[in-house]
Amino acid sequence: MTNSGISASAMGSGRGWLRRGLLMLPLVCAAALAAANPAKADILDNVFSIFQPDNDREIGAQQHDRVVAQYGGEYIQPGLNDYILDVGLRLAFVSEMRDLPWRFTILNSPVVNAFALPGGYVYITRGLLALANNEAEVAGVLAHEIGHVTARHGAERQSRATGIGLLGALAGILTGSQAVGQIGQQLGGLYVAGYSRDQEYEADQLGVKYLGLAGYPREAMADFLKRMEAQTRYMAALTGNSAGGSFDFFASHPQTADRVGRASASASAKSDNLDRAYEKARYLDAINGMLYGDDPKEGIIRGREFLHPPLRFKFDAPQGFQLINSSNAVYAVDGNGNQMVFDIRTQKSAGQSMSNYMKREWLAKIDVPSISATEIGGAPAAVARFALNQNGKRAYFTVAAIDFGDGRVARFIYQAVSNDSGLSSRFTESFSSFRKMSAAEAAEIRPATVVMETVRQGDSLEQIVGRMANIVEDKKALFLLLNPAFEQGMPAAGQPYKTVQYGT
Repeated sequence: MTNSGISASAMGSGRGWLRRGLLMLPLVCAAALAAANPAKADILDNVFSIFQPDNDREIGAQQHDRVVAQYGGEYIQPGLNDYILDVGLRLAFVSEMRDLPWRFTILNSPVVNAFALPGGYVYITRGLLALANNEAEVAGVLAHEIGHVTARHGAERQSRATGIGLLGALAGILTGSQAVGQIGQQLGGLYVAGYSRDQEYEADQLGVKYLGLAGYPREAMADFLKRMEAQTRYMAALTGNSAGGSFDFFASHPQTADRVGRASASASAKSDNLDRAYEKARYLDAINGMLYGDDPKEGIIRGREFLHPPLRFKFDAPQGFQLINSSNAVYAVDGNGNQMVFDIRTQKSAGQSMSNYMKREWLAKIDVPSISATEIGGAPAAVARFALNQNGKRAYFTVAAIDFGDGRVARFIYQAVSNDSGLSSRFTESFSSFRKMSAAEAAEIRPATVVMETVRQGDSLEQIVGRMANIVEDKKALFLLLNPAFEQGMPAAGQPYKTVQYGT
């Protein structure tokens, strides 16, 4: 969430989040492979796809800038971007579409995710890079995404994508615009609609194939899937959301019980006697110093709490909801179809009450039974609750508008799938938690970085965890997530590991 839309003299520059509001969100062998032939066994899907390979390239090129902006921009770190590009091209070169203009982008997002657009556009977040243990695991991620491209799964999804619905209903209803709803439904142009189970299996199998051809251990595909499972369990414990990482890799790449087994079986079936390196040391050296977690300039998520140091405000998501920050807004879901969106907008007519703002601007196209004037965090506010029909179903909304000063309004929108009084109370607790931060409190929030250290003689796990930055309550759980080898006992002195320290 950026702080643009406010005058540069007041807050500095950004990417227009406030202004746009809800509308935003070495090779072992080289096979002689055809450049444009899709890697699919199901010919019917290719016959009935309305997109041709040339269109694939156009789709990726048209969407690239929007995707990068939605995920906080491209993350740049000397040496790291070229490193990921080298790994990606090593894999793409052995694919069926080696001649595509492949592009591999690191996204400045703490969310653990990777995805691809048609035409050879592959994205991986720094959050996923922090989670990976070695180069081979990252290669497994990239190989999987390359598989989606070569099998043209993205083109199929574009043919029938419906989006994840996080913004579609909310934006469309609250603006009365079908076009807005369609934009929101695609979450700012992101191709986040879920792949099918068969597409995931196919991408896994192609990924195993590309790993082997590029000289990586084929087992790295299953290793990568296990890391994603560990991340999901960690997020479930952290947020109290049984769905785990509702915005992570498995949100758009559905996990099934047998995916790891299938990937392992595929790797075993193609085993050989070649010396295939995982390249742990080289990988850890490449990510050393990488930003970890949220970028304070965009806002910080601490469990259910969201804090924005530059704009100096904070609030809590409802109990059981998982937060995600973007350049457009702050979102939260609970895995049961209930959703939250927070943004800040500038009033068209400054100086009006929050009740009038709701009536005349925000909810002008909606018949709202009543609007209650109140005070939240010491500021004038207004709250409304109403129900609307969506696609034959009843949706229940709670909205709150808070005067944020200088003609700005902090806005909360909660959508529930049922008229649940307990859920409604949690929504009230959430928007009522909105507070401005003091300058001193904001100054205490510092960026954290991934730092490589080595086990010292006589070190204990407790001592190593104690030296980590206090970015989460359960530091031990985070450390073990980042360093699963420690679950088997203390490594020998001199062995490297990842830790998190405050930067400058």
